[in-house]
Amino acid sequence: MQMEEQAREEKSTSEQLQEALGRLTSDQIRFVVARQEFPTDMEAAQSIGIKANTVYKWRHGGVPIDDAVHLMAADGVIVAMELRRRNLAKAMAVKVAGLDSTKEVTRQNVATEIIEWEMGKPMQKQEITGAAGGDLVFRVVYEDEPDSDPDDNAEAAA
Repeated sequence: MQMEEQAREEKSTSEQLQEALGRLTSDQIRFVVARQEFPTDMEAAQSIGIKANTVYKWRHGGVPIDDAVHLMAADGVIVAMELRRRNLAKAMAVKVAGLDSTKEVTRQNVATEIIEWEMGKPMQKQEITGAAGGDLVFRVVYEDEPDSDPDDNAEAAA
């Protein structure tokens, strides 16, 4: 038991949180996130539409809810990345469904976006002009004496 505790202490908070999140379902992760915003388990559970008794069952069934809640307080970015990873396929399915939209504009926009993700945007020419579309004028200023102090030149000009 003592060796297990020592090994756990050697892992970073992020590693411990990733490990705990790997053992949670999507609803359990939603609860962990909600628990950061509410003072009680009951309020957090209600906010995501589950019964407080469900959380009790998770906790007593060996689900590392409490570990995840405490670790998330220290590193919420890991939870966000885990949620993103788990929902990427769902998000892509929604995006691709736009290709079947009844609106031509939506289909075109989605098609363009997917193509650009895969192939990159086409090169776009940029033209830089001067005032009122005229030639661009560069002005080069040379110092008379590069080693001189600028304050000395200001005094001499005055």
